[in-house]
Amino acid sequence: MGSVPAFAQDAEGTAEAEAIIVTGSRIARPEVESPSPVTVVGTEDIKLQGTTRVEDILNSLPSVSASQSSSLANGADGTATVDLRGLGTSRTLALVNGRRIVPGDPSPSSGSAADINIIPTAMLKRVEVLTGGASSVYGADAVAGVVNFVIDNDFEGFRIDANYGFYQHNNNNKFIRPFLEARDFPYPDGSVTDGGTFDGTIAFGSNFDDGRGHFMAYGGYRKIQPVTQGERDYSACVIQNTRSGANQCGGSATTPNGNVLVFDTDVTAGTSTFYTFGPGGAFNNTLGLYNFAPLNYYQRNDERFTGGAFVNYEVSPAFRPYLELQFMDDHTTAQIAPSGNFGNTLTINCDNPLMSAAQRNVVCDDDNLINGFIGNFPTATTAPYNPNPGAAPIDFADGQGGTYNQAYFLLLRRNAEGGPRRGQLDHTTYRGVIGADGDIGANWSYDAYYQYGKVKYSQVYENEFSVARLRNALDAVIDNRPGSATNGQVVCRSVITGADTNCVPYNVFGGEGAASQESVEYLSAVGFQNGETEEQVANVSFTGDLAGYGLVFPWASEGVQVNFGTEWRKESLDLRTDQAFQTGDLTGQGGATIPLSGGFQVLEFFAETQIPIIEDGIVDSFSISAGYRHSDYETTADRSYKTDTYKVGLELAPISDIRVRAMYNRAVRAPNIQELFRTPAVGLNGSVDPCAGFTLTATDYGCLAQGLTPGRTITPNPAGQYNALLGGNPDLEPEKASTWTAGLVLQPRFVPRLVFSVDYFNIEIDNAIRSFGPDTILNHCVDNATASFTPESCALINRDTAGSLWLTPEGYTNDLPNNVGRVQTAGVEVAGSYSMPLSFGRLGFQMNGTYLDKYVVDNGLAPSYDCAGLYGPTCSLGGTTDAGAPLPKWRHKARVTFEHDSGVGLSLQWRHVGKVKAETISSFEALQGDFNFDPGLRIPAFNYLDATLLFNLAEKYNFRLGVNNLLDKEPPLVTSGSGSRAGSNLCPTGPCNGNTYPATWDALGRYIFAGITFDF
Repeated sequence: MGSVPAFAQDAEGTAEAEAIIVTGSRIARPEVESPSPVTVVGTEDIKLQGTTRVEDILNSLPSVSASQSSSLANGADGTATVDLRGLGTSRTLALVNGRRIVPGDPSPSSGSAADINIIPTAMLKRVEVLTGGASSVYGADAVAGVVNFVIDNDFEGFRIDANYGFYQHNNNNKFIRPFLEARDFPYPDGSVTDGGTFDGTIAFGSNFDDGRGHFMAYGGYRKIQPVTQGERDYSACVIQNTRSGANQCGGSATTPNGNVLVFDTDVTAGTSTFYTFGPGGAFNNTLGLYNFAPLNYYQRNDERFTGGAFVNYEVSPAFRPYLELQFMDDHTTAQIAPSGNFGNTLTINCDNPLMSAAQRNVVCDDDNLINGFIGNFPTATTAPYNPNPGAAPIDFADGQGGTYNQAYFLLLRRNAEGGPRRGQLDHTTYRGVIGADGDIGANWSYDAYYQYGKVKYSQVYENEFSVARLRNALDAVIDNRPGSATNGQVVCRSVITGADTNCVPYNVFGGEGAASQESVEYLSAVGFQNGETEEQVANVSFTGDLAGYGLVFPWASEGVQVNFGTEWRKESLDLRTDQAFQTGDLTGQGGATIPLSGGFQVLEFFAETQIPIIEDGIVDSFSISAGYRHSDYETTADRSYKTDTYKVGLELAPISDIRVRAMYNRAVRAPNIQELFRTPAVGLNGSVDPCAGFTLTATDYGCLAQGLTPGRTITPNPAGQYNALLGGNPDLEPEKASTWTAGLVLQPRFVPRLVFSVDYFNIEIDNAIRSFGPDTILNHCVDNATASFTPESCALINRDTAGSLWLTPEGYTNDLPNNVGRVQTAGVEVAGSYSMPLSFGRLGFQMNGTYLDKYVVDNGLAPSYDCAGLYGPTCSLGGTTDAGAPLPKWRHKARVTFEHDSGVGLSLQWRHVGKVKAETISSFEALQGDFNFDPGLRIPAFNYLDATLLFNLAEKYNFRLGVNNLLDKEPPLVTSGSGSRAGSNLCPTGPCNGNTYPATWDALGRYIFAGITFDF
């Protein structure tokens, strides 16, 4: 039982086994040997792990890096995806029974990766994972490898499969509790159980018409309960640092009381300063922080329905039609802390009656009044960037025949009254295949099919604030119009002018709770998105055994085999967003989401051969395999390009006990639709501004090259988030990859049932489609600029009139994708399996391990760096072409299983995640940080023990009871750094959640599960 290498079968009678197709080839072979290493996760291992999510099963494999998963809240798109070798989800191809899964999500950041939520776990025969290029066999996207989900479409009988699991954890973290208590933040204590998960499947399969036909149908339901970060003490607040590096419970400057940036020369000259609102009109020169962690999801809720049917029928040996139908409907919620005003408004009216006298004395003092604009950005009289500081304040018409002044007022106030933000994410997937295969004479066969897939997507984003309504609601005045129904009352100026008669004044001046429910309801906004992805594939191929034509080498008993054919594929994407998303009117979205549409089609010709040269001769066997594919792409932007991919492999067995294998693949990946057609828009995607938080001098050449001037002090974002221009590039070209694998397989006759392999892998991607990364751009500019030299990276930085990269959308780093990158990863993979028959049962052992020797990135801008053994905001950035997880040098999983003849058994699994250290303390210039704070600078190796009890009765009834993370091991914690200390944040938004990387380390504690399978 377990995940094993795909080698010769253990059972006797292998020579008589039916020919099967191994992932990575279209040629059926009578054995499961392959020139490329293929890891097989069998149905037994799936059941032993007790997980109901396929991505959790794959993420436990050493060759898989975590990506979109249920532990992702901020940045989740609701799908589940696979990332082989940490090269990104866009470089991993997912298949069902050797055919593509439709791209799963049309959102701008999804990268057209397949959503594996469609996979029915209970009906899997096995999962085959081929790591290494396979573009010559399957086309683009298979740069890092292929994951093939083999569904048991030959199932006969009636099956009921059900699993239930939940988490149990004993909250007793000694590290974080003092910081929680220092801020009087609540936290859970003692044992907690939560996160219940149920998954059930019913299936039925049978032959018909005297065995000429067969059908299998299944239906499934899954329900997952959410877990918030507030239900674990180690995630009950975000871990941050003071300027000196001391740990503390940090948070966001957008608080329920409200913080505001103003210019007050009595306190600070030459820069703005923070004030905090309090009850009774108080106004304190402090900065309050909000603990946003407790409401964020650690595990999203999820409800999924699946269904499918597989039918085949033999009309004759020459014509065997088949049909595959699959359906999936999934709903999940991504929940994060409440929305609010995140600096979306910049001024306040000085005739606002809701301000107290103490507040007005500071806010509307002469040094803070607006006396001009730079573009749309208001300039206070004492702002250091004001080009006309001596100009008189502007008089604005008040709509009632008078005038008033405006003051600089960058407001940060949390909508605690409105509840958490929730993205309701829905995906409905349809997939159908109709085709036929058959024999053409004694030597030839064919397979022809048409495949259609479609994903319908919708998102309803709730509990947001509207920027436009905020501006109206903050502009409160007393209605002095004679005869007005609201005469003498506080109203919005827009009510008086008629611009918005529904407006309700928003009182932010009284601290938390001062805002009326009516104003919150007026400000509340909902954003809508919907769209679909669509994929069509038409494929016909022919397979021939040329032995019938005499093409047999004199030292071989089998002839040359060939496969050739053609494939046409068309993909399209259409994303529609409402006005709130398009205009960036939703305050907590970090930028606009623009509609997206586009597509491409490709016509391909492919050929493959398997050539046995020696069999049972001077060596046991020697064979060569080769493949080639030509692709002709056309995009909806009238762009076209051609690609050629090929592979060459060999297998040599000097004796039957030893086999040497090697494979070279030339792979390509054409840019996907998002990379080509995503409309550029500004959004949050950076974690550092190296020019913020200190007074600039004449020798800060990099900052000056960005348009800043000596003497200025740029305010850093307390949340450690900065703007970047994100989007597509229609001029992208395909990236090219060279993949080498070479290995040794041992099956010694003197140790029956032992299989061991060791394989070296090396993947080099040239002209890689990737962005530089906003942090890399900023650091490169600052680190390399001199008095006489300005790096090209400085031209990619656009600061707003305040010099900021976060205050307004006008400040951002240009981070559009390009073809100037290069990525190389290399290492060694080991696998083994052994089974021992006992007089009273059977003992089995399996293991898989990966040593990551290098993960070198050269983005064409900064000096290259090696992420092997590292993690952080660059090496674990996430997305579709970057690793979204730590990259330890060694990972393994090993399982030992004992099964008694009575059917009772015990299985133990050891999962090992190797040590990693923060990239900021590495020797690589592009990764180093000036401020390195714990926790997380060095994370030791983590070991998890899983145990499962088995009860097999009459070979039809299977019961399982197990515990993963048996010892309730807590995850390692990492800091989000200090907003005023550039590069100290080790926890990038998205992959890092709840002070850790929950898709890499077990974040919720002990997982207890029970499962049953009844076959009738």
